[in-house]
Amino acid sequence: MGSPVSAVIANLYMEKPKIWKRYVDDTFAILDRSYVHCFLQHLKSQQPTIRFTMNTEKDNKTTFLDTSGKRKPDRHLTTSVNREPTHTDQYLAYDSDHLESVKHGNVRCLFDRAKRLVTKSSVISEEKKHLSSVLVSNGYPSSFEQKVTKTRNCSLSREHVTQFKSTAVLPYVKGVSEPLRR
Repeated sequence: MGSPVSAVIANLYMEKPKIWKRYVDDTFAILDRSYVHCFLQHLKSQQPTIRFTMNTEKDNKTTFLDTSGKRKPDRHLTTSVNREPTHTDQYLAYDSDHLESVKHGNVRCLFDRAKRLVTKSSVISEEKKHLSSVLVSNGYPSSFEQKVTKTRNCSLSREHVTQFKSTAVLPYVKGVSEPLRR
């Protein structure tokens, strides 16, 4: 216990972070502000070849992966979709040589992400408007988006996935691959 950060680490161990969530190499943690920098230094000292960085809450806002969280005065957290400053809103172009189902999947994925991540209905409406304009700028007709989102099941629960015994991966050839799909 001779290290200058020993007391801080002992307190962290005893108090434990309020939240500690990890996905691959990204971690979201909530802990006492007075311990944050000491804890980061402790992590950096463990393995010199691993680089640790930290993003802290600014103006009651923070981000984790593609989620942006805002802390309200009543201590509740609202979430929305986060786009990095370098995000270009470039998605699969509608006129690209891909199966129609792949294009459907991209549109469904964007709208499902908004439904899962956004907590306020007004923000969901803004996100849907944004996605609609982004899809149009990527060449998608508005009727395509409406068809995909209309036929989409409102339930976002995971359906039971059947086990496949083998997989065959074939290159896509326009006009030939469509009849071969499942």
